[in-house]
Amino acid sequence: MPFLRRPSWFLAVVLASVLSHAVLSGVRTLISYRALDLGGDGFSVGLITAAFAVLPLMVALRIGRAVDRGLGVLALRLGLGLTVVAVLIAATSGNLLVLGLASALLGLAQMLHTVACQSVIALWSPPGRMDGRFGQLTLGVSVGQMLGFPIAGGVATLTSTSTDSVATGPALLVLGALALLAVPLAFVFTPGDTRVVSRTDAADGQQSTLGILGTPGMKPAIYSSLTVLTGMDLLMAYLPVLGEHLGLSVGTVTALLTARTVASVASRACLPLLLRRIPRRWLLVSATLASGIPMALLPLTSAVVPLAVAMVLMGFFWGIGQPLTMSWVTLVADSRNRAAALSVRLAGNRAGQVAVPLVAGALSGLVGVGGIFHASGLLLLSSAAITFSATRGLPGSGAAPQG
Repeated sequence: MPFLRRPSWFLAVVLASVLSHAVLSGVRTLISYRALDLGGDGFSVGLITAAFAVLPLMVALRIGRAVDRGLGVLALRLGLGLTVVAVLIAATSGNLLVLGLASALLGLAQMLHTVACQSVIALWSPPGRMDGRFGQLTLGVSVGQMLGFPIAGGVATLTSTSTDSVATGPALLVLGALALLAVPLAFVFTPGDTRVVSRTDAADGQQSTLGILGTPGMKPAIYSSLTVLTGMDLLMAYLPVLGEHLGLSVGTVTALLTARTVASVASRACLPLLLRRIPRRWLLVSATLASGIPMALLPLTSAVVPLAVAMVLMGFFWGIGQPLTMSWVTLVADSRNRAAALSVRLAGNRAGQVAVPLVAGALSGLVGVGGIFHASGLLLLSSAAITFSATRGLPGSGAAPQG
């Protein structure tokens, strides 16, 4: 019967990404509010945000090696299952230490899931369809984020009984149930490739981390991705803190974050058209150049309309940057080390997610929360300059073929 047919592997991967990133975006924002409710401050939020990246940073390359050997489906299943566990721990946490543990487990789960999804696309897709599929994957991510923020904010607003604190427990339990819905999607599709290579056979062609980083174009691609992702992270983690400082309600903050994700959905939906009309190089440069300026200016107003305009600009150009840095890494990587290279990219992202929130937390104590947004804007602008120089000669830099 038609309704009993298995979905394609790509459809299952995208749907799993929609659900898992709805959970991720909502949970990470709620964790910031929960930390404040448990007596934390800006520095505590920075520590807990950094904890999200510690475990992934330690195991990223191993996950990539495993996926290169054919274990991508296993990584996907583990990541989705661990997401459920992490959210339930966050929902029941009674102190900052347990909340930090939940953040760390959520980071590990997201690394497993993300490496699996990105790598099976790189390994199972024809070269001509890779840009399009990365765009569709990140479109799914943005749709999930667009759903996650209002779910988290709506449930938290409806269940809060005090204007002085946000009730995060019920909202986290709702997101835990949503995470559980994603798990079956990792079991129902037919993989695009079922070959598994032994560690011994795979070792012959493996590059070291330094070897991967030494590939021309790899470090600038990772830096571009890092600045965009840490900018997104800081926005999610510190907009609630800035919002409290500016007198914005939790509903307003979640609406602003939703506007950012809606803009990312729009840009990713338009990405095939953009790639046909604009060289990949200019799209990559614009991802950090056109988002760095509004990020730096964000703390200078409490008016909702300018804040919303800034969110739309950042969301649109960040939406372009992430899928194209995936393709950039895949294009320059050795064919036997594509998943490992994508893992190194993600490890670079996580290194930024460890260092930048810690620096941001310290900055919030020294110069106020506004300094975090100024510093992130400068990082994005520096990335734009480096990308402009590094993408000369990148395939598609003069034209952007699509399959």
